[in-house]
Amino acid sequence: MRKISASYIFPVISKPLKQAILVISDNGEILEIIDTGGKLRETESLEYYNGIIVPGFINSHCHVELSYMKGLIEKANGLPDFLMQLSQKRRTLPEDIHEIIKSADEEMKSEGIVAVGDISNDDFSFKTKKNSSIYYHTFIEVYWPSSNRAVKLFEKAEKLYNSLVELNLAASIVPHTPYSVSPALFEMVYQHANKLTGIFSIHNQETASENELFLSHTGAIRELFENIGADMSEIKITGKSSLQSVASYFPVHQNILLIHNIYTGQHDIDFAKNKFEKLYWVICPKSNLIIENKLPDIDLFLKNNLNLAVGTDSYSSNTKLSILDEIKTLSDHYPHLPLELLIKWSTLNGAKALNIENIFGSFEKGKKPGVNLITNIDFENMKLTQTSSVKVLA
Repeated sequence: MRKISASYIFPVISKPLKQAILVISDNGEILEIIDTGGKLRETESLEYYNGIIVPGFINSHCHVELSYMKGLIEKANGLPDFLMQLSQKRRTLPEDIHEIIKSADEEMKSEGIVAVGDISNDDFSFKTKKNSSIYYHTFIEVYWPSSNRAVKLFEKAEKLYNSLVELNLAASIVPHTPYSVSPALFEMVYQHANKLTGIFSIHNQETASENELFLSHTGAIRELFENIGADMSEIKITGKSSLQSVASYFPVHQNILLIHNIYTGQHDIDFAKNKFEKLYWVICPKSNLIIENKLPDIDLFLKNNLNLAVGTDSYSSNTKLSILDEIKTLSDHYPHLPLELLIKWSTLNGAKALNIENIFGSFEKGKKPGVNLITNIDFENMKLTQTSSVKVLA
């Protein structure tokens, strides 16, 4: 048994507690939180730290299999340019791809990440996931905008899905984006998802040309796919945003994770909130800035009281797999965001999105959420600083 205290403990389900004591078992289970009222007394075997103690971070969106892309893609001039570079660079896999993925997994552990919602297009990461202490929910992703490949692509996805089930790893089959999946492939994904009580994920409104495609069948996304030989004729003009154009393919009984949401407006928020009950808006700030040089409208999301969660995206579009870095970026661009809220987005909300809040996301008796210490805090304003860093305590 360990007794741990710090300047503040963030239970997440309640207000931060000054100099409280977190009591955990040797295997990391939360036994008790002692509220000292900010008046800590000398206690036998007490570990005390200058900083804040928070639950383990949840990385709600990553592509760990793309970790070999680190440093390979030049700063993109928007998403279409990024996707073109990605398609060119990922044709040749390094011989040590499995070691690279294992290294990325170790990096996330050292950054206090205890669970990951991870996109996979192949099985390169499966061995690492099976042997990792990190909890992974793998989203097997499918894409191609014309129906001629739908059956073959879905059969591959089912094979990957079954492999994960055999490994006793959580998994879903999901579409890549509204614009990259044919109606036939969307229907196959929907039928599969509708049979399960799982989780559904889709990259949403990451570029302005995504909405443009459905509104007028023009723009850089259409040009990109046509340049790589794709027939875009099945992606029809709907006169609606991309999200509204494909939402009928989303299983309404599952958790819906909308990823990125840079170009999501009020009309899309109203639409989604009215259609889906278990909705999570996942933001990947550093990736958004690297690819589109733009962040989602966080103030709009706050106004609408949306369930936000945080992801890192992959090493193809990021320099580090660190949730702390992501919320530091948010704090830099939106300095009015309370630290308490940023911690909630990166812990409990992510755990709820991945259906693992019974174990992770908050300090509650019986949970094993992991214990992180964040140091170099601006306590006067209760803010992260440029030098804030994380250390895993349990």
